[in-house]
Amino acid sequence: MKSEGEERIDRGLRRSALVAIGLAVIVGGTYLALRKPRPRVPDPTLAPGATDTKPAREKSAREQAPVPFRDVAAEVGLVFTHENGATGAKLLPETLVGGVAIFDADGDGRQDVAFARGTKWTGDQFSSPPPSDQSSVQLFLNTTAREPGAAITFAPAIDCGLVSSIYAMGLAAGDYDGDGRVDLYVTGVGANQLFQNETPQGGPPQFADVTQRAKADPPSDHPRWGTSAGFFDADRDGDLDLLVGNYVRWSPEIDRRVDFRLAGIGRAYGPPTGFEGDDLLYLRNTGDGTFENATESAGFAIRNSLGHPTGKALGLIFVDPDQDGDLDVVVANDTVPKGFFVNDGAGLFKESAAECGLAFDRSGAATGAMGIDSGYLRAISGSRGEDLAIAIGNFANEPDSLYISRGRTANFSDDAIVEGLAAPTRSVLTFGLVLEDFDLDGDLDIAQANGHIEDQINRVQASQTHAQRGQFFVNSKDESPCFIELPASAIGDLGAPRIGRGLASADLDLDGDVDLVMTQAGGTVALLRNDRASGGHWLRVELKPGISGQGMIGAQIELESGGSLQRRLLSPTRSYLSQCELPMTFGLGASTKVDRLTIRWPNGQVQQVPVSGIDRTISVSAP
Repeated sequence: MKSEGEERIDRGLRRSALVAIGLAVIVGGTYLALRKPRPRVPDPTLAPGATDTKPAREKSAREQAPVPFRDVAAEVGLVFTHENGATGAKLLPETLVGGVAIFDADGDGRQDVAFARGTKWTGDQFSSPPPSDQSSVQLFLNTTAREPGAAITFAPAIDCGLVSSIYAMGLAAGDYDGDGRVDLYVTGVGANQLFQNETPQGGPPQFADVTQRAKADPPSDHPRWGTSAGFFDADRDGDLDLLVGNYVRWSPEIDRRVDFRLAGIGRAYGPPTGFEGDDLLYLRNTGDGTFENATESAGFAIRNSLGHPTGKALGLIFVDPDQDGDLDVVVANDTVPKGFFVNDGAGLFKESAAECGLAFDRSGAATGAMGIDSGYLRAISGSRGEDLAIAIGNFANEPDSLYISRGRTANFSDDAIVEGLAAPTRSVLTFGLVLEDFDLDGDLDIAQANGHIEDQINRVQASQTHAQRGQFFVNSKDESPCFIELPASAIGDLGAPRIGRGLASADLDLDGDVDLVMTQAGGTVALLRNDRASGGHWLRVELKPGISGQGMIGAQIELESGGSLQRRLLSPTRSYLSQCELPMTFGLGASTKVDRLTIRWPNGQVQQVPVSGIDRTISVSAP
């Protein structure tokens, strides 16, 4: 009789074969029958009345342009190795680690980087590991000189107060107390922590553990396994609430009872199918420096017919598909239906994933969902509408999901096949995933971190390896499919095999384009500097709180340039266990001016911002 792991692999292989046989029918029949061709924007270089005889693929020469990344972590001082505590027992948390947060910890305008380290296990008892000489959270300060072309430099923050001994998993950055300084929340196996930022103006960063005082890790009848988390203003009262994803009900004893095995290997890392799910944790900000557990009253406790929690959350994002100003939540659950919590505007949520098309993939199956991000695929212009996409990285033998809602609705369909994302991602296991305009042409590209959970997987499945190359999908702009994978030779060190986990984006060297930080399970981190050779103008927009402490997360920015409009939602909670920077980079392509910049703040106020130049960073304070 086959083990659960062998059955999972067999199902994946059978499914891959069936999809390969039916791909021509699906793409050729379903696409032509159900989808209208995407209108092509006329080539402005052609004379009036001239016929365009160039093949579409030949015209899209930009898809062949390299977007190379170079790993400069060691040479710039970002020297960090993740500790997952693995000793051969194959405990599930050891392979799902790797949070990274990019935020301005000391308020100097440069983006700093924090890592969730994990720690060593102490034995069979489920408890937080004892303090050690290394904190479970480590912060690196960005010391790059403020001048064009300056080389990136980092230095570890010493005695900054980020002292943690939990088995750290994910990080969330946000100003929960409204004092203008970004605080840090750390999720972990068995415990979470909240660190309040108390950095004096102009001084070195300083944090204090206020978990107990702020009631930021409320008691539970079972140990929680916190994963991705994010700050957002759920009830639009002006302060930031906190949503924490929980994976499964876990302990070393439960893990050993589940006893996942692979033939010829023995005990192995496996799927969470043998573990009971868990609820999200929703902490409502009371406004007095504390939180209250409002998980059930706000609608985040979802149960099955037996009364058991259904979620197995690994990633989460905040979205606003209908542009009503209320932040909704999408949760990437592993092997169970994804969650979509629709906000009624007062902080009460209704789970609506199935009715909105987000619960399952194109074939109606729940996927092994990991990392997640969202954005408008293309700049909006005359023939191009508002294509809001939610991209999700899935388990091996499951392609990425790409849910698209066309127009201001919450009606999604999984268009990964027709938009070019399915076939190239089927052979990898994706964790971190971000949408950014890496080539500064005005449309969002995709970068993702890949790596299998089982270090011996190649012995039982020849198509899989533990370390896997990262991937980059360039946005084809006016063509269909939307995404085209660049070869490894065109993306530099992003294409090197790694046990990829967390992935976060930021302009770390202040040169206008977006760089990446990638973590590995039990390995060193990579700082992937964007060394693009192509041109492209840009504008970087940094939002700041107003005198009243008005929050920024949830603000929407619209930028018009060259006859098209780009729209972004400000939320750093993205990817896998990670946080991206708060400033947003808009690519302008060949455009040399910004025609209009509009900000809709979370309180509903709309602000028109004059832009006097490009290729620069502008700061805008809330009114």
